[in-house]
Amino acid sequence: MDRLRRKFMQKSAMLGVAALGGISMPNMLFAKGGIDLWSAPALISLVVAVAIKQGKAKDIMELRYKEWSNPDQLRAGFASGEFVFGASPSNVGVNLYNRGIDVAMLNILTNGLNYIYAKDESLNDLKDLEGKKVIVPFKNDLPHIVLQALCKERNVDINKMKIEFVKTPPEAVMLFIAKDYDAVLAQEPMSSAMELMAMKNGKKVRRTIDLNQIWSDTFKDCPKIPQAGLIVRRDFYEQNSNFFDIFHSDLKDALKWILNNQTQAANFGSKYLPTPEPAILRAIPYGNFTVDRCKDISDNLDAFFDIIYELNPNLIGGKKPPKKLYL
Repeated sequence: MDRLRRKFMQKSAMLGVAALGGISMPNMLFAKGGIDLWSAPALISLVVAVAIKQGKAKDIMELRYKEWSNPDQLRAGFASGEFVFGASPSNVGVNLYNRGIDVAMLNILTNGLNYIYAKDESLNDLKDLEGKKVIVPFKNDLPHIVLQALCKERNVDINKMKIEFVKTPPEAVMLFIAKDYDAVLAQEPMSSAMELMAMKNGKKVRRTIDLNQIWSDTFKDCPKIPQAGLIVRRDFYEQNSNFFDIFHSDLKDALKWILNNQTQAANFGSKYLPTPEPAILRAIPYGNFTVDRCKDISDNLDAFFDIIYELNPNLIGGKKPPKKLYL
């Protein structure tokens, strides 16, 4: 990951902009000393970083921004007790709970970051990807799960796609630009960075299939993809519930500020995300941002996890989540 990240930074520099870039169990003493918030290498981290910097919760407890590199690190961190609070794909929160880790889901921060990019302008539908070479990050994690569910429901044979799985989004976009693949499943803001990188190198890639919109059109009882949000160890949440109420409010304020100050937000985000400022600015309109408490959108969450369960129960740990999982 470090090598890929360095390489991506070097590529990003061609755009003319540089991107800046012990196990502790939860208890009240740990809270008083501050807490690491493990965020994701994705666009929701812009909202998280702004909330940490500008919000009121920092007056109660110090939050230190850190970033995990892939869902396996996220799972391992919560399983070991090293992680207490972090950004997570929604399926990972359910999976951890069903495997005996006492986590709970605080909120959802995006309703979908999934886009198919292609080099051929004729690839405009999922059916068009049959027989094509497609790069997909995170095998059996949320981007791949969304693709599988849509293909199943829309009678597209995913087994006819020549899929190559990679471990990280930077690896996916760099491989797509450098090699002769037909399409890539990319997430923001890495997909916008890829567009700019391709243009700089005289190559043309296009955002051709909006999986988030197709999902809404396909699953009428579950119109939104609750892709990712924040999860927390339940005992730590219960000891500090007032703090989390305030931080959730900070996230709402952060989102308003980002949408009203997109140029400033992109500049700020470049100090946290492994993505250059122009790419973050380009990505913001495609972020499908939201700040929803999970208990308030439980029906959509339940419908979403029902779809995943029908696809493969093991993807969420073998059981549908109980309502108490949603804070």
